[in-house]
Amino acid sequence: MNFGKEKDQIFFLIFYSISLVIWIIEEVYMLLQPADAFDRYRLWIASIETLIVVSSFILLFQLFHKLRLASLEMEQAQDLIQKYKVRNQFLNNPEKGYSLLINAEFDKWKFTNSEVEIAILILRGFSNQQIASVRDKSLRTVENQTFAIYQKSGMRGKLEFISYFISPLLPEED
Repeated sequence: MNFGKEKDQIFFLIFYSISLVIWIIEEVYMLLQPADAFDRYRLWIASIETLIVVSSFILLFQLFHKLRLASLEMEQAQDLIQKYKVRNQFLNNPEKGYSLLINAEFDKWKFTNSEVEIAILILRGFSNQQIASVRDKSLRTVENQTFAIYQKSGMRGKLEFISYFISPLLPEED
């Protein structure tokens, strides 16, 4: 599927290069000829220049699109690198203790003391209602704090947050 797309892009680049060469030849011709010689070829010259402009915009659009895709790929790669760093940290430092590594992540995300308490309860599988009951706080307060936890950690919700800490302990998929 990608080969066809690359083939189209190569064709477009060749077409664009040829049209640029024609445009350069046309410009040199215009410089070497008297001004009245242009009148006969005015439509032809305008067509070539319009073709160059349209081709340039298409090329710019393609480059912008590729840049955006590369940016998204870089973000995904950085996320994967971060996950593997955490995994390696968890697995390569057993003497540090799992809870110390979890607390190190909490420190990195700059959790407040109450956010740390709630995050630990989340990791233990407590619901927001249970956390509110244990901490003697309103459900709305706990919901706001859990939202702050997910924002600071870059997670989208409870499942992703728990998975972040459990996945390094699970065996690799084949």
